[in-house]
Amino acid sequence: MKDQDQVEAAERAPAYPVDAGSAAESTSDAIAALLADPRGFREAAARLTARLLRRVGADQLDRVEDAVQEAFVAAARSWPVAGTPADPMAWLSQVARRRYLDLARAARRLVDDADALDAAAGDDLGPDDANAVAAEIAPLADDQVRLLFMCCHPALTAESRVALTLKCVGQLSVEEIARLLRADASAVAQRLVRAKRTLREHRATFEVPPPSELPARLRDVLAVCYALFTEGHLATEGDALIRPELCGEALRAVTQLTRWPDTALPEVFALQALLCFHAARLPARAAGGVAVPLAEQDRTQWHRALIARGVQAFARAAEGERLTRYHLEAQIALLHTTAADYAGTDWDAIVLAYDQLLVVAPSPLARLARVVALAEGARDTGALAEALAAAQALERELGAWPEVHAVVATLCTRVGDVAGARAAYDRALALPLAAPVRAHLTTARDAVRG
Repeated sequence: MKDQDQVEAAERAPAYPVDAGSAAESTSDAIAALLADPRGFREAAARLTARLLRRVGADQLDRVEDAVQEAFVAAARSWPVAGTPADPMAWLSQVARRRYLDLARAARRLVDDADALDAAAGDDLGPDDANAVAAEIAPLADDQVRLLFMCCHPALTAESRVALTLKCVGQLSVEEIARLLRADASAVAQRLVRAKRTLREHRATFEVPPPSELPARLRDVLAVCYALFTEGHLATEGDALIRPELCGEALRAVTQLTRWPDTALPEVFALQALLCFHAARLPARAAGGVAVPLAEQDRTQWHRALIARGVQAFARAAEGERLTRYHLEAQIALLHTTAADYAGTDWDAIVLAYDQLLVVAPSPLARLARVVALAEGARDTGALAEALAAAQALERELGAWPEVHAVVATLCTRVGDVAGARAAYDRALALPLAAPVRAHLTTARDAVRG
């Protein structure tokens, strides 16, 4: 009865002020403190969102998000006083369900929404129902994967799919999504509003699409999984360089797709291999909380089991006839990962792979990465000068990217241009950066001497 008493106490508590400014900030802080780390909050919030959506439908996304947020606020208010319940997820699920019903009543939709929820109320409160369901049904019926397909609905634009998935599955803030997508925060917020409205208008369902629709929908899901992994691989803000929980969630979703016959395609295995190779190097990328460049990483810290898993996935990816960006990026990551040391990296092969990538999937980031590979493989000052010129041209085009300024700074240092290097580092440091990256670039700038 203790948990039930806590739920009822939380229900009777005065409503938490819902303001866009300090209230949201204090709410986030309270939840993070409550669950000890942001990872626990993000994972729990994503699970609750998916669980509730399965019961009430995709068109209720706005209300579900509000209900889940308010459930965590109730927990932050109740648990420090009454103690943590025996089953925190069941407690949160029950409060979220009740909050949803309150919101439905306020919108004068009590009957339909309440019936939809009450029909499934019994299993909604089970302590281990998510694990039990996941063990009994096909991988693609997992709530998190259902959520992925919903966020990648064909009626949404490509940009909206990425933003909505990062919001719902990754539980990133609008500001984090904006930095990841290199977009304005207000534009991202409007994009999310339009995406939810589109889902309502098209009566989107919270289910796995039929086989006839899977190929097109799958491409969108893979793109979103990669974006989610990218944010975890190099955080856009905060004290941590990496966010393993996001990397793990992306890899988990892709792995689920490889286990279902209709989605176990070469491009899916290629993305799985790519994520495995990158994830394997994570332990050495932030040693002691400091950003460690690839050239200086302790390769004995690399996760050998993940590398082996990536190699197996890459072999499966080679069974198809279609060459995708994931194949080429996985090939590049494989060349880095299997090199005995940094000096032994096959830079010529990497440059050739980037040449192919720029044909298959051209992008500014691929162009920048090719410049880095060209510089690392340079055998004379002429090749190094060519790489620097290409990097400076990209810098003029991509001034909002701290990475491009850092590359220019590094190459200026190598050719002896001290003033150019320090100026480029300053341009990078003027942009938003994760704390470990900022510390690394500051140290590198201060190390440049005449």
